[in-house]
Amino acid sequence: MNIKNLYIRAISFFVIIFCFACERTDLQTIIIGGDLIDDATVMCYADTFDIEIETHYKDSLYTKNGAYFLAGYVDEGTEIGKTKTTAFTQLSIGSQEAVNFNDRTLDSISLSLALEKTSLYGDTTQALTLEVYELLDDIQGDSIDYYSNDEVRYADTPIGTRTFKVSDITTDTVNIKLDSLFGIKIMEGAEYANQEEFAKHIKGLAVKVKDSQTPAWAGKYSLENFGTVVTMNMHYFGESEGDTLRDIFYFGFNQRFNNIQYTPGTLTENIKIGDVVKSEDSNNLGFVFEGTGMVARVKFPSLVNLMKKEDGTLREVHINKAELAISAVGPTDEGNKIYPASNLLPPSGLYFGFMNEDGSIQTVTSESSQYKLLQAQFPSSGDYQIGYNSNTQTYSWAKLAQHLQERTFREAEGLPLDDDGLVILPNQQSSSIRKLVFAGDKSDLLHPLNGQPMKMRLIVYYAVFNDPTFNCK
Repeated sequence: MNIKNLYIRAISFFVIIFCFACERTDLQTIIIGGDLIDDATVMCYADTFDIEIETHYKDSLYTKNGAYFLAGYVDEGTEIGKTKTTAFTQLSIGSQEAVNFNDRTLDSISLSLALEKTSLYGDTTQALTLEVYELLDDIQGDSIDYYSNDEVRYADTPIGTRTFKVSDITTDTVNIKLDSLFGIKIMEGAEYANQEEFAKHIKGLAVKVKDSQTPAWAGKYSLENFGTVVTMNMHYFGESEGDTLRDIFYFGFNQRFNNIQYTPGTLTENIKIGDVVKSEDSNNLGFVFEGTGMVARVKFPSLVNLMKKEDGTLREVHINKAELAISAVGPTDEGNKIYPASNLLPPSGLYFGFMNEDGSIQTVTSESSQYKLLQAQFPSSGDYQIGYNSNTQTYSWAKLAQHLQERTFREAEGLPLDDDGLVILPNQQSSSIRKLVFAGDKSDLLHPLNGQPMKMRLIVYYAVFNDPTFNCK
């Protein structure tokens, strides 16, 4: 038999087998995976757990060498308070080993700030006056940390000012003309051997709102955008005075930090730095405020009773899904909607951390022991974020199941718990100033749009195996 005939017979054989396998011999309905379902499995749902909520007012935030300048002034009402931000920065000559301004004549000098319009917070219909001052003291290098309550001394008179509304900025860049005397001072050095020598002569700049500024809005100015720069325009002469040449030099930004001043409102005026306040002592409300160090700690109830039988033995329980729902409320509104008067939305997202025994907060990273239990829906995002849904005005996250399962196993076996509560942090804790006021688990508030409870809820879906008489709790 040649190879061709053998190949044809093999194909025919497989066709026959396939047709036989596909032939319907009875009317039996086949359920895919049906033989894996245990009739003794009980599926349960619970959302009435007691949750202990605490507001922790941690110390000032580390703001050195971030990706944004913050500058603005926001009034969030008598209950929440006011926030003012100021940026302090050195100027940088870049990677050049030396800069020479010999034979140059200054034409103009300006500061450009790349405004990130998606970050605007406050009443954007109001005009904002930004002022630029020359620093009198140094911003130290890598050996010194700077926090949100730090300041650096600056001159009494501004070297640049601009009053504008957001609607005036059509190119996302705020340009502020600086006093030519400041540019001349830079050029008086003529030649700088390196960045260190330049910083001795020019300390840097402060960008702040005018002291008499009425509350308006705050913005973030990106340093990752080349639009944020100090530009010095100069000219010089060629071989003859009639041969005029133009020259431009751009300064970047070296050591820098943001100052964030928060003036509490009536809801938070009695919460001092270092305090731990339970929600029952704060009108059944919790607080997560960006830019302040005010965060919330959530202690979940024991779920061990789901596993323990009356005789003390353990039943087989698997937590399929666990979701924490956090409802943001607007305390000044009768309907308790999201800040409806000023439309100041809460943080764009939250994420979890753990509190160590000394009170410090450990965020979840890939090196954390809790990473596999609390990683984000898409771990490659790396931020473990709890997303905010503006339609339902809630934050919700469905990755708590593994964390609670592990915690319950350890408790059932009498082992020490790795943590006693998760810390809810804003995802831009030191680079934004948005505020979240949320309803505690005993709140009787109902959502004005859909009538649903606005209280914090832990929603657990779980399966009980081999105990058909189990009653869902």
